Amino acid sequence: MTISLEIHDAVAVIGIDDGKKNVINHGVLDELEAAFDEADNRNAGAVVFKGRQGSFCAGYDISVMTGEDPDASARLGQRGGQLARRIYASPRPVVGLSPGHAFTIGAVWLACCDVSIGEQGAFKYGMTEVALNVPLTGWALEPLRAKLHPAHQLPALLHSGIYSPEDALQAGFIDRLVPAGEGLAAAMQTAAALAELPGDAYAKTKLAIRQPGLEVMAAQLG
Repeated sequence: MTISLEIHDAVAVIGIDDGKKNVINHGVLDELEAAFDEADNRNAGAVVFKGRQGSFCAGYDISVMTGEDPDASARLGQRGGQLARRIYASPRPVVGLSPGHAFTIGAVWLACCDVSIGEQGAFKYGMTEVALNVPLTGWALEPLRAKLHPAHQLPALLHSGIYSPEDALQAGFIDRLVPAGEGLAAAMQTAAALAELPGDAYAKTKLAIRQPGLEVMAAQLG
């Protein structure tokens, strides 16, 4: 299986590892949705959502997204967006861990997390849709605009800029950058601390902050 789920005390750890670059297709999304369902069923206090060493997520299967069937591209994009919306609206804290590259939907998922942590290394972050002739739509732009610093929004979103981990920290793709190999410990510590906050107050306040963006996402994703 590409997706793993482990429970450590109050923290559920959902990992993506396809042995390569963590390309997103319908099979991976099936497993991811099931893992988030199980974290809900286990009443986890917080979630760590992590990639494999070297890659959080390389983005959607490019053969689908730039293929000759626009409906297939739209379906895959919508499903990734529905998971983004689920993360963005999660009543429990979600900590994203990128121990490597993060592109397109991977960068969106990181933006939807409450806290995103990256590791130092020769890695790249980017939203390359425009360069691939795929327009960015409102549901994806909502969490990205909320997360990215204003000065970086045009270079990142319109100009398909590519960022190193250090530059990604400055731009807002990630909130914290740690040495290679230390990401999981940092993510677990952060998630455990957030899980200690009163859950009802946390969920209601997060929903109030994100409500306008969630309304746009709901309207476009169904």
